[in-house]
Amino acid sequence: MPTNKNQHYVPQHYLRQFRIGDTKQISVARIDPFEFFPTAGIKGQCQEDYFYKTDGELDRIYTTCERDLAPVISRVADKRGFDSQELTALQLFAIIMHVRTKRAIEEAKTFPRKMFFEVTQAAIARGELPPPPADWSEKTIDFGGVAGELFKNVAGGWLEARSLACKLLESPSEEFFITSDHPVILMNQMFEHTLPHRSFVGFSRSGFQMLLPVSPSLCLIFFDQRVYKVGDRKRRLVPISQEDTELINSLQIQSAETCVFSHDPTRRDVISNLVKKYGRLRKAVGSTLREVSNGDEDRRVLHHFQFSPELPRPWSFCRLRRRPRIGEDNRRDPEWTAYVKRVVEDMDANQGRSLFESMDAVDAWLLSQAQD
Repeated sequence: MPTNKNQHYVPQHYLRQFRIGDTKQISVARIDPFEFFPTAGIKGQCQEDYFYKTDGELDRIYTTCERDLAPVISRVADKRGFDSQELTALQLFAIIMHVRTKRAIEEAKTFPRKMFFEVTQAAIARGELPPPPADWSEKTIDFGGVAGELFKNVAGGWLEARSLACKLLESPSEEFFITSDHPVILMNQMFEHTLPHRSFVGFSRSGFQMLLPVSPSLCLIFFDQRVYKVGDRKRRLVPISQEDTELINSLQIQSAETCVFSHDPTRRDVISNLVKKYGRLRKAVGSTLREVSNGDEDRRVLHHFQFSPELPRPWSFCRLRRRPRIGEDNRRDPEWTAYVKRVVEDMDANQGRSLFESMDAVDAWLLSQAQD
């Protein structure tokens, strides 16, 4: 059992980046129905008692990650830049933040919940199971262990992120970034409309993008530099416009499970306007699962794809290259992806070997590729 009862699925150290002054308070806006709380304690946000159930090991892993990564996030925000070691930490932080939230876990339940429901319904129809209770539905089905399964994706996602470029987007002085209870944004402008029938958002895909606000004035963007240009090639800090800041905030409105957070208790109108303008683009948990007919009335295909918010209109800081380089099978770097797969398989086969120990082999491979 975890020794820590009060478990946060968005860590407190991250929310403190958006705190009000030097307090332990943050502004909270519930989206639907809209309700604004100028001040609320950070400790009470994005947490549940024993959220990770009986998985004490996972809770300890996240506690260790928070201890090691919190100083890096704070330091990067303060100095408005990062070195190569800090970049590695930022990549890990973003991947962990992507898989640990309540929305991420609920999205991951969508496909197995649907399968369990359909199989059970078929067995009931055949008389192999007794009739269900009157309130029986997919929503009554629940199971644990999902958070641990999602954490298994961290290794592969982190290694794939190493082939992405990274910049810090800086909002104008009078504007600010908000964050949410599901703050990591996954996108792919390149294939969003050309591959709508496939999972176009994937860590190994050409054109992949990932955004994460790290303070009211800074937002990380990881991107495929073979497909996009972001700011000056030689500068890691990219000032953006008021319009582009609003577009990034619109993604948080869409991505949030229930709440968004900000550092200024006097900006209720700003948050309210964002919700009014972009709340219509929000998609419910489970909307990533769809049924596709294959022409046979007795057979259906279930397609589960990665959630991605919609960019309401083009932004100016991230532009497609005139001649983007797309890898084989639309992969950013097929050879690197194959190597990542081998590393992850090796970790699975050698349970005592950690990702950090595997990084030595990864770095050696990268060095050999650079020399070639």
